[in-house]
Amino acid sequence: MTDEMAPMPNDDAGLDAWTRWCADQLEIYEQTAQRDPMTNSVRRLAHQLFEAERAGDLNIEKIADIAKGLSDEALLARADEFKQRRCVKVSARPDDAFIDDMLATLDGAPFATVQQDLERARAGIVFTAHPTFAMSRRLRAIIADYADADVVSDAKRQEITAAIRAERHAPDDKITLLDEHDAAQEAIVNAKAAVRDVNSEILDWARGNYPLDWKKLSPTPISVASWVGYDLDGRTDIHWGQTFAIRLQEKADQLNAYGVALQALAMGVIASEGAALSEKLIAASALAAEQAELFRKDLDDAQCVTEAANHLTRDDPRKMTSLEGAIEIIDRLIEKADGDAQVKDLCLLRSDMRNYGLGASRIHLRINAAQVRSALSADLGIEANRRFIDRTALKDAAQKAKDVSRRRINIASIFLEEMTARRQLMLCAEFIKHIDADTPIRFLIAECEAPATVMGTVYLARLYGIEHRVDISPLFETPDALEQGGRFMARLLDEEAFVEYIRARGRVAVQIGFSDSGRFMGQMAANLATERLQILLARALSERDITDVEVLIFNTHGESMGRGGYPGDLNERFDHLITPWTRARYAKDGLQTNLESSWQGGDGYLHFATPNLAATSVRALCQWSFDAPAADGDDPFYGDINYSWDLFRVLTNWQEKLFDDDDYQIVIGAFGPSMLFSTGSRKLRRQSGAVVTGPRALRAIPHNAILQQMAAPANVAGGFGTAGGVEPDRLRDYANRSARLQQVLKMITHARRLTSMPALRAYAYPFSASLWISKSALDNAGDDAPAFAEIAANLRDSQTATSIHRLADLFAADLTPLDRILSDLTGANFNTDRRDHRRPLHALHAARQALIMKGIYLAAIAPRFSQRHDLTRQTLFEMAFGLRFDELAAVLEDVFPAHEADAALLAGVEEESDEEDMQMHGYPAVHAEIIEPLRQIHRSIREIGVGIAHFYGAFG
Repeated sequence: MTDEMAPMPNDDAGLDAWTRWCADQLEIYEQTAQRDPMTNSVRRLAHQLFEAERAGDLNIEKIADIAKGLSDEALLARADEFKQRRCVKVSARPDDAFIDDMLATLDGAPFATVQQDLERARAGIVFTAHPTFAMSRRLRAIIADYADADVVSDAKRQEITAAIRAERHAPDDKITLLDEHDAAQEAIVNAKAAVRDVNSEILDWARGNYPLDWKKLSPTPISVASWVGYDLDGRTDIHWGQTFAIRLQEKADQLNAYGVALQALAMGVIASEGAALSEKLIAASALAAEQAELFRKDLDDAQCVTEAANHLTRDDPRKMTSLEGAIEIIDRLIEKADGDAQVKDLCLLRSDMRNYGLGASRIHLRINAAQVRSALSADLGIEANRRFIDRTALKDAAQKAKDVSRRRINIASIFLEEMTARRQLMLCAEFIKHIDADTPIRFLIAECEAPATVMGTVYLARLYGIEHRVDISPLFETPDALEQGGRFMARLLDEEAFVEYIRARGRVAVQIGFSDSGRFMGQMAANLATERLQILLARALSERDITDVEVLIFNTHGESMGRGGYPGDLNERFDHLITPWTRARYAKDGLQTNLESSWQGGDGYLHFATPNLAATSVRALCQWSFDAPAADGDDPFYGDINYSWDLFRVLTNWQEKLFDDDDYQIVIGAFGPSMLFSTGSRKLRRQSGAVVTGPRALRAIPHNAILQQMAAPANVAGGFGTAGGVEPDRLRDYANRSARLQQVLKMITHARRLTSMPALRAYAYPFSASLWISKSALDNAGDDAPAFAEIAANLRDSQTATSIHRLADLFAADLTPLDRILSDLTGANFNTDRRDHRRPLHALHAARQALIMKGIYLAAIAPRFSQRHDLTRQTLFEMAFGLRFDELAAVLEDVFPAHEADAALLAGVEEESDEEDMQMHGYPAVHAEIIEPLRQIHRSIREIGVGIAHFYGAFG
């Protein structure tokens, strides 16, 4: 190939021809770059597409179609990846060796030991939401159907290809909290069915090994929970009444499910008693549904609150707030039942009741530590100038918790309470009193950095009489919290009041965040800090001889690398969240663990989108949770703690400097958010009264998504070249001998493959005054020269292009030693393979950059307008440079309406006029040539964003 240009396809060429042409063109430019390092293949292709559009060889629709074809192929590849690697297949046949292998350590144990071991949760599935619904429900269903197939025939592949091509790469229109809740509930149904199947096989195993006792067993090795509808961290848009409605509807659905299941079993000698219990359960379901409907009314109206409250709390023969009585009846039915099949089905129903209680799943309520501090300041007497983290604050909170007298509250108390933390604990109290008295509620405290916050929440729980059912859990995710988390828990465990609380609950609960921690200090540094915190918690408990409580560790993360999603199979995913070394430490100290992890939003729910996919996920988690990993005493990563600590410190330092870098602040905020769809009910930016700008104003998901869109997942791989390059020979030696370091490097390598400095640098050019002034000079005699010159004039003071280049230089300096390390470890072809595989991704970036240039150009050729519109040309360019093309189109439409607004209204005037069509007094040409193209560009830029996310396997 030459340095010139591959022949451009004909006008009637199909998408395949255009995508091949883009790939060929990129390869030509890459070869040129080998001789001229200033050549940027992505920039040159983007400019070529833009110029072809100007010349009439292409149009916006064709560029968008090319991008759609590339996105289709990326999604098909994502489906293959999901099927082959993320969904490790575990046989779901009941006659295989799965259960025998899983329960091998229990062979020959007394039944009492077996019962104790199998009636506790070893691991948990938690469904979370957040704005990660970048794919529509239809696209998710297509991927799930493909992944669900045991064998993909040519016909099946053609079917999914056609289905993908028929869909836009975009989320559903306006995703509400209820949409997210419905999606979570669908995943929960499949997850629970898969757990039930595992429980069924456990009962078969128990019947074969303990024929006299197996009927007593209610296996619950896997718990299922959700915080969708209950998570208030950083959001103010969920009304307390909506939370009530969601909880009551879940209760209604679950009671009905219990009743229907029992109805099907009520045969033979248990028919009468079984039918009676079934009727009672279904009647209680109907009552809960009535109550839910009242809580959907306007609860800012005191009369509606009164009606809903009284219907919830008054005595009603249908009311059921505990399943203990129902379980006692089922115990009797088991003793009377005809045959093992009926007994087993009743045992499974009993297991479900004990696992989920009066809800579709267990629930997690989440608030922010700042909300707790606000609620506690007055009670603890903390003055404005006194830090909440002081040790005396912890002592005061502990004393308060000891001395507290219970306070009765009602729903009016919730209505009148303005403090979020108090209101949420009051919600818990009313849930426990009037909805479900038995099932534990997790109370998560985000951004928790002071032990007094947890101890103060214990005080509030005792104040409202709910400490016996609420597990209060600090969330460690900020750098300070992860760094100090071990001491944090040690200080809490030194307080008698806290130890009394966790012993009464039978567990100590913590939550560890892989999302915001990865944003603040880098994902790999956060992963190492998380492991250290998990180990320090084990040490703190064992040193104080607190080994009689369950240690519940909830590792929250997402599906993307930026949120702790591991690019491997499910076993690797679980080991990434809590390493075999750490699990071995807990076992050595005699600590029982319950290890929960999150499955987040549209990407995470794919693992449970069908019964078979759910079975794969649940069985993999079961198998992993019963494994007993041994610590590798020869692993040099753990053996040479000085080296590991130095690696961690350099990584953390690099990431923290990046997060505060001025250029990083500019690049993340300049136009990145405009490349993203709204992908969920939670806002992209933090809902708070504080004025926060730059990356700190963004949530972790959009922050990560912007890095994806800029081809720079630096929050995953960034800093490792610098850290590893200090002693590269030692790193290579250790990597060959350390399973832990290999685990880290696998994620680093995956992120590096998806990192592209040419793509990142190319985003600078549409915002470079030099580009546009050069184009004006080249087009000096043409019609576009003034427009190009005006764009250049408006970009003269912009820092965006300069900041992108400087940031790329910073990344490149770190990537150079990393590439040498990875080439040595993975093979000499690492860089060549990486370049070959990224051409479709480069083509997508180039298509978007061409559309960005076109959008900026359209702003420049917009007709002049009078000052009466309270609008300036500068404002138009600010919108264009921020990629706010939809907003720009709306503004122009106000100034240049397509038709004269009053013409149709005056059509009844009878006097004749020579004006043929008064409506033509509008500006239809401006609409056709500028406004509608701007809207199409806006849509295409965001759809390309979803296409780019396919390469990463998840959004944000």
